[in-house]
Amino acid sequence: MNPEYRKLSQADIELLVANGCRSDSWEKVSVFINLDINRLNGCEFHGAVSIGRQELMLESPDGLPRLAQLLNSRFNNVTIGNNCHIANVNGWLSNLDIADQVIIENVGSIICDGESAFGNGQVIEVLNEGGGRELKITTRTSAQTAYLNTLYRHRTKLINRLDAIADDFTEKSKSNRAAIGNQVRILNCGTLRNVQVGTGAHLEGVSTLENGTVDSSLEAPTFIGADVTADNFIIQKGAKVIDNAMLSACLIGEGTRIGKQFSAENSALFANCEGFHSEVCSILAGPYTVTHHRSTLLIAGLFSFFNAGSATNQSNHMYKLGPVHQGILERGCKTGSGSYLLWPARVGAFSAIMGKHSANFDTADFPFSYLDIINGKSYLIPGMNFFTVGTLRDGLKWPNRDRRKNADKLDLIIFDLLSPFTVQKMLRGQQTMQELYIKTVKGQESVLHNGIHIKRLLLKTCGRYYQMALDMYFGDLLVRRIEALGQEATPAAIGSPDPDGEAGNGEWVDVNGLLCRQSRLERLIVKIETGQINDFDRLQAAFQALYSAYRSDEWNWYLAIFEELQGKKLSEATNEDLEGMLDIWQKATRKYLNLVANDAKKEFADNVRKAYGIDGYQDDDFTAVRGTYSNNKFVKQLADMATEFERRYHFALNSINQQQK
Repeated sequence: MNPEYRKLSQADIELLVANGCRSDSWEKVSVFINLDINRLNGCEFHGAVSIGRQELMLESPDGLPRLAQLLNSRFNNVTIGNNCHIANVNGWLSNLDIADQVIIENVGSIICDGESAFGNGQVIEVLNEGGGRELKITTRTSAQTAYLNTLYRHRTKLINRLDAIADDFTEKSKSNRAAIGNQVRILNCGTLRNVQVGTGAHLEGVSTLENGTVDSSLEAPTFIGADVTADNFIIQKGAKVIDNAMLSACLIGEGTRIGKQFSAENSALFANCEGFHSEVCSILAGPYTVTHHRSTLLIAGLFSFFNAGSATNQSNHMYKLGPVHQGILERGCKTGSGSYLLWPARVGAFSAIMGKHSANFDTADFPFSYLDIINGKSYLIPGMNFFTVGTLRDGLKWPNRDRRKNADKLDLIIFDLLSPFTVQKMLRGQQTMQELYIKTVKGQESVLHNGIHIKRLLLKTCGRYYQMALDMYFGDLLVRRIEALGQEATPAAIGSPDPDGEAGNGEWVDVNGLLCRQSRLERLIVKIETGQINDFDRLQAAFQALYSAYRSDEWNWYLAIFEELQGKKLSEATNEDLEGMLDIWQKATRKYLNLVANDAKKEFADNVRKAYGIDGYQDDDFTAVRGTYSNNKFVKQLADMATEFERRYHFALNSINQQQK
């Protein structure tokens, strides 16, 4: 026995009985050596129960302090830490280890009824409802781990190793006692069965939780609220699940918000996702997946940085071999109201999908596009979504909306709109459109490519849209390099590779939010397959290394692309060449900012004022509610971006000219 604890004396027992307490095994109850026995009232003790010091007043979410004491509750095989307030447990607290400064009040039962891994190791069928992409979820499962585990099923050795890592973690998580961490608050809840609750978590009004873990920390507390039901789940740090949400076999990621009768089954929603009202089934939702509408169903798909319009829906069941079809919306896609997609299909990054699509298409090499229905057929308008105010606004807001407060973040996220991942696709898309234009008969209205139509007249126009984006991106990389070098910005220095980066123009992949060279990912996979990476700590460190290498790899990739496109190395460029590249960047960026500004102006045009000024004074009413174009917060931000761009342009130009003197 801990020397700070003691067995109950006969006098203690008599006082406890007088206070309405009872036990059939007083000899198994131990208490802190200086415990005030009067802090225990109306309690029933069975099995081994230990009780720490109870002295302080505790802060509670309702603002009413609670005295550390045990009142009107039943305990079976429970350890209770220091300064806990436990009151009015209608059922049982059974097989629990309760840490310090915990408040448990007005609950049904919190019990562990046998050996449990508390949701760790739970198998969920993500992405394909028909199975074959099973994921074993744990508190340490990241978006990147889930990506490999579900999308690389052809690498049998990899999957076996990843499953072994999850199995080992699950085995170590098993216990016949559930833990309630420090400073947990559990108020007015129903039943928690085989549930682990992490430090600082707040549960209030919860209906039922079964076989799961509520991971939490003091810096990133997790909140589970009114009428929530969940089984076979993992909820990670800083998440918030409220308002009658229903979860079954799910992982809810760090900083994610769930509520308003949201329903999810066999799904994983990673960092900063939002799920309200709607329903999801067998989805792999990477960071920033958002669905807010009651009429929306997301099923059997891969999403990230995604926003679902109302009544968005997909079909994965052809009534033949079952619900075996799946779809991929690459990062940054969004759907308009009433959007429908027939799986299988794949949509390129940052594309907007309008209408009901019954074709099976692949637009992966055409990012920043519109997909619409024209005369009953699916049409692609490549590149058009790049110039919209919404796309730029999304890119600016995502980093600022990272709700994760914990230092040990699991999901590794690269936010860039323009990156080697999207640019390599634009280069391929541009080449494809050029080839299609040459092959298409003049006068032909449209061409069918990868299951979707493209109007012939757009093949040249949209190729120019991509070129503007490429000029912006390549120029920005160049300016960033000049800024880093400062007075040392000679052509040779500018064109030198980053020693920490990987050379060459190889493929890039989006590993559920983490952009990296495919070659680096392949080496990571081999390390898993050969057992060099054999636990979550090593796996997370390996993903972190990919994350840290992004900028160095990006620069070296650009050097290889520059040589491929220009026929010479960047280090061989003259000052005049560099000035010309800056001029191209300047023209492209100015044009881009003007296009975005003009798109923003549409939000202040006459046609959007029609629902204002119900009794006249339309313009006055509109201005009072919406403000003016010049005073709009985003428009001001756009103006600041233009000013900063001009400053960077002149700084880079002066740095190059300085080398000529």
